[in-house]
Amino acid sequence: MPPLFSVVPEALAAPYADVLGSGSAGLGLLMCALSVGTARSRTGARLRPPARERVVLPLLCLLLPYLGFTLRPGLTGSLLLLVLSGLDQWFGRAVPEEPRGWAMTGLMTVQGAGMAPAGPAAQAVGVRAAVTGAGALGTLCCRALALRARAERPVTESRDRADRHMTGR
Repeated sequence: MPPLFSVVPEALAAPYADVLGSGSAGLGLLMCALSVGTARSRTGARLRPPARERVVLPLLCLLLPYLGFTLRPGLTGSLLLLVLSGLDQWFGRAVPEEPRGWAMTGLMTVQGAGMAPAGPAAQAVGVRAAVTGAGALGTLCCRALALRARAERPVTESRDRADRHMTGR
């Protein structure tokens, strides 16, 4: 579900560049900002699996920067918020190799479905409000996923972790 909301700024890059008055150069920068953030997320590959597990869910919830659009940032601030929100690498690494093609097809389908309502939403409430709303909804979705993942974690696994935390082993 998070990718459904994460594509809204990209879908609205042209009207947002127009709102900012940044022209085609600004549009190009806005279009590539999420990809730069995704490339930045490759640094997680250097983490060991336990460390990666601790940071994956919070990183997936990086739709929070979209809430920064309520502050009406200029081009530089908007680019920074979008770079902070790149997350595709985590999804790709989480899916086993065999069904990865299907998973990526599903991801692209969900992203396309997220782009469809972005235009009408922006027309109804404005571009910044539409991006902020996508961030809020995406963050709520991430929160629900985090709670569900925690609830489904086996009891022995969480006990083992608590024991290791307390004993250092």
